[in-house]
Parts: sequence; structure tokens; C-alpha cells
Amino acid sequence: MTDKSIIILSLVVFHSSFINGKTCRRQLVEEWHPQPSSYVVNWTLTENICMDFYRDCWVLGVNTKIDTSGNQVVPQICPLQIQLGDILVISSEPSLQFPEINLMNVSETSFIDCVQNTTTEDQLLFGCRLKGMHTVNSKWLSVGTHYFITVMASGPSLCSLGLRLNVTVKQQFCQESLSSEICSGHGKCLSEVWSKIYSCHCQPPFSGKYCQEHDAYSSKPCKNNGSCINERGKWDKQGYECVCHPPFTGKIAKVKFEGNKTLFISAYTRGI
Repeated sequence: MTDKSIIILSLVVFHSSFINGKTCRRQLVEEWHPQPSSYVVNWTLTENICMDFYRDCWVLGVNTKIDTSGNQVVPQICPLQIQLGDILVISSEPSLQFPEINLMNVSETSFIDCVQNTTTEDQLLFGCRLKGMHTVNSKWLSVGTHYFITVMASGPSLCSLGLRLNVTVKQQFCQESLSSEICSGHGKCLSEVWSKIYSCHCQPPFSGKYCQEHDAYSSKPCKNNGSCINERGKWDKQGYECVCHPPFTGKIAKVKFEGNKTLFISAYTRGI
């Protein structure tokens, strides 16, 4: 038995003692960061290997409801969710630095089954063996979910032991234009763990795709049972109009006089 085989066998035995895997820690909601971030994934069997995609690989909230009846046990490195433009670095441990080890981009089915397509070398992530630190080319990190598995010329399937990674790359839809402020300055650009994008979560009384609309009627500005009509897109102005019931009139409900008697006084005082 070669030294290489002994090392790999030792890793397999070591990994088997942790066959139940570990639970990955993830935030259920992430906020968009304006500058790119770097993520380093340790390509090793000795840590960060989870077994069940829903129960171990993601920590769900107690109120989260999702059908896991058809879920398969797929040992894998803790799944990663990043933003478009972020940097991903793969760091391999010395015991895995053999000439034939590389990473391959595969389909979801091939990811689950640990099947490598030997006829598509253009799907290999790196042009050299996996050794030390490797930055993943941005072409493998376009918007969507990507599946990477370990491939090697011979020996045990390290992929089936957990050396595979799925990465979801998200983009944000929180700006009307590149020069616009995120969520118009009236909300946060957030993404939930199962969402494929980042979107605006507005602070009251603002609403709309970019929190650009002011919902003035939410504060019930129309007095005396007047109906409030929101004027969309006018968050920097009055933003609403009141439909008043006689004898009241006005944007909020102007003063209505009968002789010397005042029936209603508001912020807008004008005799009729």
C-alpha cells in the first residue's frame, strides 16, 4: 500500500468516527453588504461536514415549515450562500494535496450521486492540482446555485464522504438604478435563507419595491372619518388626499364654519 493510500484510508477511518456529521450555523436572514466579501472554505473531512441538508446543513427556525419527507442524506461541506461579486477561496489540507485531486462543476443530480463526467474537463475548477489556497474563478460564481465535487483519478470517493459543496450566489433588487440609494434609504436589503434574491424590507410608512412610496394613510391623517387615498410615488410631498364627508372638506378636513360656531379645527384652517 502506498503512502498516499495510507493517508486517504486514515482520513476515511477518521471521518467514520464522525459519521453523524455536525450542524452548520447559519443566519436565517442576511443583509446585503455593499462591498465584496471573501469566503474561505476548508476542503477537509475533519470539519464542517453535515449529513442532512435540512436538519444539519441548515438550522431552521422553530416556526419554519418545509416538507423534508423526500430529503436525502447527502454528506457535504456546509452549504454556502454568497452575494454576486463575492470571492470564494478553497483551502485544502496537506493530506489531500495529491496530483489527481481537483474540483468539478456538476449538475444537482451528479452532486447528489457523486458522479463526475470525465469527458468534460472544461468543468474542472482549477487548471492544476488542488494544493493550498485556490481562488475560484468568477465564471463559476454567476447568479444561481452551483455544485462542486471532489474528483480524483483513483482511490475512494472522497465526494461520497462529504467533500462536495453547493454554493448559492444571489443578486439584489434593492436599487432603482446603480446611483440610487439602497431601498431609497427607507429600509434594509435582506435575503432569507430560502430566497434566491435580496429585496427591500421597508420601514413604515414606506412601501414599494424600493421603499420609494410613502404610505401616508397608514398614520390615518384624515379626520372625521374621511377616506385617505395614497398618491403613489410622492413620498417627498404630501403623498395622500382625503375624501371628506360633508360638512368637512380639505386635504385633512378643512374647518367648517356655521355662523360663529366651529365644527372642526385641523392643521389646515380655512373658512368655507
